[in-house]
This record gives sequence, C-alpha cells and structure tokens, in this order.
Amino acid sequence: MASSGNRSDESRRHGTSSHSSSIPCSSSSSSTSFAVGTNCSTVSNIPTTSSTSVPSSALQLPTCSTSRHHVLSHINDIFKCTICFGRLDDPHLCPQCSKLYCYDCIGEWLDSGISQSCPNCKIVLQLDQLVKVRWFDDIQKLQQKLRTLSASDAEDMQLVKQAGNTEPGTTANELCSMHGKIVNFYCSTCKQCICEVCATDVTEGRHRDHTFKALHVTYEQHVDVLNNELEKVVHYRDKLEVLISKIDRNVALIGRVKHVKHKELEAIMVTALKSLDRQEEEKLTKLRAHQDSLLNEMEDIDLKVQTMRCEMTLCSKPELIQMKSNILSVCNAIRMNPIKDFKQLRVPANLKIEIPHLFETGIFVVHNFSTFDDNKVYSNEFSDCLGRTWRIMAWCVISEDHFGIYLELVNGSPCWMECTFQLIHLDPELTISKTIRQYFDRTPQKGWGLRDFVTLTTILEKNYVRDNDSLELLYNIRPCSPTDAQLDLDADESLSEQ
Repeated sequence: MASSGNRSDESRRHGTSSHSSSIPCSSSSSSTSFAVGTNCSTVSNIPTTSSTSVPSSALQLPTCSTSRHHVLSHINDIFKCTICFGRLDDPHLCPQCSKLYCYDCIGEWLDSGISQSCPNCKIVLQLDQLVKVRWFDDIQKLQQKLRTLSASDAEDMQLVKQAGNTEPGTTANELCSMHGKIVNFYCSTCKQCICEVCATDVTEGRHRDHTFKALHVTYEQHVDVLNNELEKVVHYRDKLEVLISKIDRNVALIGRVKHVKHKELEAIMVTALKSLDRQEEEKLTKLRAHQDSLLNEMEDIDLKVQTMRCEMTLCSKPELIQMKSNILSVCNAIRMNPIKDFKQLRVPANLKIEIPHLFETGIFVVHNFSTFDDNKVYSNEFSDCLGRTWRIMAWCVISEDHFGIYLELVNGSPCWMECTFQLIHLDPELTISKTIRQYFDRTPQKGWGLRDFVTLTTILEKNYVRDNDSLELLYNIRPCSPTDAQLDLDADESLSEQ
C-alpha cells in the first residue's frame, strides 16, 4: 500500500478538490464498453459524461474534425481521477463500479481510516482488490493523436463554434476562444473566463491546480461591487443636491432682505438704489457661480452614471468583468473630488447703504433649535451705518415657555437704536414682527430686547422650525434719536409691516 511519502502529486490532486467551486465530474449512472485498438484490452462499465452510451466506434480515429473534437472532449471527461479530478496517474479501477482512480489517491482514501469503501459505489474495498488499467497508455496515445489532428485543421474551430453546444442568445463574446464552448467558469488564478474543456483538460494542463468559480457567481459578485460603487456616487450626488438647496434658501433670504431694503429706500435717490443692486448682484453672482458649478458637476455625474449603467447592461459577462477596474476608477475619481462646506459658500445676507441713519438688515439663523435647553446663542457680529458693532442674542426660557431676542452693543459709543425683529415663516402672513426703541450702552439691561418675543409652543405648533432644525430671524436696526423713541404705536405698527 502506497504511503503519503511516495505520492509526489498528492498536493496537486487534493489542492484541486478543495476549490471553492468544483468542476462537474462524470456521471456515475451511465457506462459503456469500447475497444481502443489492437493493443488495448476491452473494458466494461467505463463511466461517461453523457447519459447516452457511446459506441465503440466513437473512439476510433475520426475523419471529421468535428467528430475528433467530440471524441477528445469525451476522453478528457472519462479519463480523469474521480477523487482529485486531475489527470490519471497509475490508474486503477473499482472491480464493482469501474470508477477510475489514481493509485495514490485511492490509496490515501483507504488509508485515511475515514472510509474503507469505494468513494462511488460504497462497496467494501481493499487496496489489493483494485484492478490496474494496463491499457491506459494506449488511450493517452490516441488522445494525443486526436489533439494533433484537431489542431492541424484550421477549419475545426470555426465548425465547433457554429455547431457547438451554445444556448439561444449566446454571443461570440461568451464563447471560449480556444474550444468554442460557452464560458461557464472563472479561473481566479489566471483572472480569465474559461469553458469546461479548459478547466478539465488533463493533457495540456493550462489550469491545473487553479481555483475555479462558477461564472455566474463571479459575475454577480462583480455586479454587486460595481452597484455599490455607483450607489456611493449617487450618495455623493445627493450631497450636492442638499448643498444646492441650501444655496437656494440663501438666495431666498437675500431676496427677502432686498425686499426690506427696497421698502426702506423708496425715498432714496436712484444712485443709492443702484449701489444696492450692485452689492446684491455681487453676492448673488458668487452664489450662482457656486450653484452653476455644482449643477454642472451633477449633470456630469448623471451622464457618467447613466453611461456606466448602460455599458453594464449591454456588455457580456466577461466584458463586464474586464471593465470593472475602469468603472471603479471612474467612480473613485468622482468621489475624490471634495465637496465644499456650505460655510465656505454661504454669503452673508446683509446689504449696506453708505448713507447715515439707514437700517442695517440681515438674517440670523438659529441652528439646532431642538437641542436648546435654557441656552443662549449669538449671531455673528455686524456693524451699523455709524461703525458700531452689534450682535443678536436668542434665548430660550423653557420653564416659562418663552423665546426672547436681544440686541447687544459689542463695540462703540452708547446710542439710541431702533430695532425690528422678524421671525420668518414660509407663509408671509404668519411672520412675526416686533419693534423696540431703546438706549444702549455697554452695560446689559433688561430692556435691550424682547424677552417674550414668542412662546415656544407657538414656534412648534405653527411650524416656524425649518426642516434642517433652524429658525430664521430677520433683524433691522438703525440709530435713532430720543425724539424718535416717542413715536406713537401707529408708527411702530407701520414699521413692523416692512
């Protein structure tokens, strides 16, 4: 009985059998008898790969190249070890079912102690009961002769491709270039799509000891990878869309400020109005330039995604596998382009008129409103027309259900100020507007703002909070005189309508 030390090809045979997907072996349910030649013994019950018996004349030297190819294919399928699926080495057969095994393979099988029976028919079997296949050398010579004749005929390949066993709808790209058969395996070692003949060829052994996978499994894996990459690109594109929506809202807020300024400038000369339009155009031009750039990038991404999806749909499985790296490169190139932070694109929503005693108007956005817990939040500092620096403070008093707005003097001399605050609602009729006139110095005072500007309940129930969890406050302030502070209520109401 052969030991493991005498089995030089052990790792090759059993390495092949451990692959993630195995090559279909010969059917054990069919058998045939055939004569190999004058020097060959007659062998009974040799298994074939087809359920139809092969006549003995099929293994004689054919005169037609197509017949030679079929006979050669049958020989490759029949004469391979049932254990390692490789080329037979010192072949022996089971006396009961006539299955062929390498002597070392069946010896190791019986020596392992796992089973003392034939791997195929399960009959109790000893090593000395195996029948040596003495005519196998003649079979190998016949196989080599058939291969030589088939290779010398230049028309054989075309005939095989035309009469091969192809499925309806199969394209030329799905056929093996060497054998004309449908490629149904993927060689992970060679990174190639191959047919069953390539995988089971024991004579040339191009893919011997290689790892195979079913082509449809590899195809689905590649499709999943590419779809995941495309989803990342779509997610990237969605971020661009969100950024554009923020720019749109920024443009809308600037338009609202412009409307307020137009009300203020009804009595101002035409040159001042042109100056305001120029300032607005500069800001909007910058925003639109960012917006146009983002829209162009989105259109480019949409076109690339559509093109890649179309190519994936129209190409064959082998072509898709080959083009995977190109698609991944395009996807990576798209995602490598960094998305700018909106803070870098946002243009301050304030416009200045270089005329004394004009209103300073802007938008103060209170972010993360739902996280407020008796907290204070401040706007960016801004200057009035006389150079004083101010900031807006918003303050939630949850215990008293109040939301207050205050104006604080950061830098400059004390003065009287007129302040109008508006809590913006998507419905203009629900926008809340209140005005105060107060003397401001550097010492905080209770009268510097509107402690009970609006209740928190009203903010939540009337949907003042935007989808991004923010409140939008429009402020409109200007220096005033003590006499202006004595304006009657009607004047306050008229100003609040601005």
